[in-house]
Amino acid sequence: MVFMLAFRRKKLSKGENEVILSMRSIKSFFIDVGNEILKKLNPDLKVSFEIVSHLTVKERIKINRLALRAKWISEIGSYVGASACCFGASAWNNPRKTIICIDTWNNCAMSEGSRDTWDEFQKNTSIFRDYIIPVRGFSTEVVERVRAITDTLDLLFIDGDHSYQGVKADWEAYKGFLTPGSIVIFHDYGWADGVKRVIQEDVMPLVSTHDNLPNMWWGTLAKQP
Repeated sequence: MVFMLAFRRKKLSKGENEVILSMRSIKSFFIDVGNEILKKLNPDLKVSFEIVSHLTVKERIKINRLALRAKWISEIGSYVGASACCFGASAWNNPRKTIICIDTWNNCAMSEGSRDTWDEFQKNTSIFRDYIIPVRGFSTEVVERVRAITDTLDLLFIDGDHSYQGVKADWEAYKGFLTPGSIVIFHDYGWADGVKRVIQEDVMPLVSTHDNLPNMWWGTLAKQP
């Protein structure tokens, strides 16, 4: 098998490899141009767009749109505040909004390794501080602190530990806050098997509508979890 793979690689000439690299560069160029156009068309998300994060431009726009009618929002996994700013921007159309951001801000589940991102989050989200309530700690350990703020969520964004056990634990801990009509969003749907499994086994039977981008899934609940 190793020999066959090596043989196949040798079949591409230097010129062919250069063509492939050129095609990838052209594709990347058009993606960048498309993203810049989307940014221009969505000036309300300027603060979020300026934050370096794992969220794509299209994901940020969709998160913002899904949050427009939501009054009570919570996200599990806030990192440096890109998604929180998407939710915050939706408050300009609906000022009676509360965004509960749950994170350790120690990068506990991030591939880049541990680091304290609390100050960075605070700085990036400062314009929306009137709407944001940060809850620092592990998501499954701060449930009662969240419940002291609200017992109902209109939108829940899960972007924490992406292992099956981690996603399942977050869903079990916070599904009781959701009601028919609530929206649930899962990030890293495109690559994380744990995220996909929880959606398929636990969430899909409860939703009336759902959709996805390559790496983000969302649905509207029709049944009480």
